[in-house]
Amino acid sequence: MYFNVIRNRILVIAILFLLSACSVFSPVKTEQTTSYVLNTLPSPVTKKPTHKITLMVTQPATSQIYNTTQMAYTMQPYQVAYFAKSRWADTPPQMLQSLLAEALQNTHYFYAVGVSPVLGQYDYVLNMQLVQFVQRFSGRGSEVLITLRTQISKPADNQVIAAKQFVIVEPAPANTPYGGVVAANKATARLLMQITRFCLQEIDSL
Repeated sequence: MYFNVIRNRILVIAILFLLSACSVFSPVKTEQTTSYVLNTLPSPVTKKPTHKITLMVTQPATSQIYNTTQMAYTMQPYQVAYFAKSRWADTPPQMLQSLLAEALQNTHYFYAVGVSPVLGQYDYVLNMQLVQFVQRFSGRGSEVLITLRTQISKPADNQVIAAKQFVIVEPAPANTPYGGVVAANKATARLLMQITRFCLQEIDSL
């Protein structure tokens, strides 16, 4: 009987060792990160006959806070944090530049719309600064805030034609990262429409 007890104990120890070995050599489970995109374009603002005018859209300058694929949010003034498991597929400045160039091209007003750093001569340049791109939480819910400064210039003589700041606030349908993504796409479409109208109005008046 004594030997049976010893044998059973050895068997239990062996089983425990095998189980621990399996856990050590099994693949480490990692938290999955979800990537989101900005891809919503507004309806074409207007369709005019193509002019022999070319426009360069530069990538918005911004601080390190928003020049990242991390999704920024804030819960109180002077504080910015990032969601742990949600990211943008590209940085907001890069996505905004691409979408804005497409929205301007869709007006059929310009002969060509380029994006920097493509080399070439252009009649006008649209410079931008992304001041804020954040999901803002409060006791009432959350909303996406986008603040973008724009400036239209004429490279031929370095003349500034017009400048304007745009502020877009869009309520989020849910207090989640995905709710912020939905709101960000709606806010971006509104922003693109306003900037497109601004560019057409200012350039067409010259």
